Amino acid sequence: MRKFLFYSHDSYGLGNIRRMVAIANYLVNQHRDLFILLITGSPMLHAFRTHPQIDYIKLPCLQRSQRGTYSAKLACLTNNSITSLRSQLIKHTVTAFGAELILVDKKPEGLNGELNETLTYTHALEDKPKMLLLLRDILDGPEETKKIWNKNHYFQRITNDYDEVLVVGEQAIFDLPKQYSFPESITAKTSFCGYLERSNDDPIAQPIRDQLNIPDNKRIIIVAAGGGDDGKQVLATYLKGIKKHASFEHLVHSILFYGPEMNNQDSSELEKLALDIGSVTLTEFTQNFISYLSEADLVVSMGGYNTICEILSVNKPAIIIPRESPVKEQLIRAKCLSNLGIIDYIRLTELDARLLMENISSKLFPDSPNLYASSIEVQGMVRLEQKLMAQIAK
Repeated sequence: MRKFLFYSHDSYGLGNIRRMVAIANYLVNQHRDLFILLITGSPMLHAFRTHPQIDYIKLPCLQRSQRGTYSAKLACLTNNSITSLRSQLIKHTVTAFGAELILVDKKPEGLNGELNETLTYTHALEDKPKMLLLLRDILDGPEETKKIWNKNHYFQRITNDYDEVLVVGEQAIFDLPKQYSFPESITAKTSFCGYLERSNDDPIAQPIRDQLNIPDNKRIIIVAAGGGDDGKQVLATYLKGIKKHASFEHLVHSILFYGPEMNNQDSSELEKLALDIGSVTLTEFTQNFISYLSEADLVVSMGGYNTICEILSVNKPAIIIPRESPVKEQLIRAKCLSNLGIIDYIRLTELDARLLMENISSKLFPDSPNLYASSIEVQGMVRLEQKLMAQIAK
């Protein structure tokens, strides 16, 4: 029997926890003797269907401001008290569960240093668990990332406590150790796994086209705003564009997804915008999102890591409208993929209905066919599994 523990601090949107749940599901489907316990602050984890060999510990929620600062969801808790509470819960869970491998998502010391006590504890053990740090393809701009990592002494922490750093991206697209000036000793224990492929493990019973009664002669456009609360601009701009181009109603059916953290006022305003537009379905994000992507002719989306992996997995043309704050991760990703001809992107600061519809028309009805994912590696799950299993075999 094998036991892994995953840490995902998650306080905003769906990004980190979707990635960690997808990895956990993939691993237990490959290994019947593997059990995974996730530690997370995500309030959305209960919405995900997980394998019987996966369970989770829910930490008290933190919330992130637009400036990127964190505070307790419960106003009765100070920053110090919630960090202490979460830190104690994490350490107790690690102590009691006895995992042979711990996979930490993104932050080497956890959010606000909440992993420090646990790392000190595991470091002193005679039979230490393997400690691995998981990084997505891009964290933030190089200068911003280097400043934070140096300020928080992350490189020293990785040197002292981590066996390996795993990057779920491609070095040829964004050389993370080089861009963020990793010391040679840490670069030497950093491996690239490639982007995480997503499969339709839980397909819906009826094809989307049949389910929504979409005629065969209509193209399907998926518009996704990500899991956060800031996707209204993308969805509203798309709806305004469709409204101004009446002919599109006869050519396409649009399925728009808004995130679970979008406030009620914004979602209500979007519903009003969509009311008098034909061939539009507006719905909250679903765990079966990839089922919808599989039937899409075009995807218009923000540029989060998970969405990009899903687009690449189903090999669909895409127009990306990347979030640019509080971190530049999505913008950098969009630029890198656009330079390879894999996607097109529009800056959020330049977005308007006319520009968006022009881009959609050229993508939906191209003069010549394009290849979208042929030059990019989407086998990250397989390689990540190999890396994790190699660690516990040592």
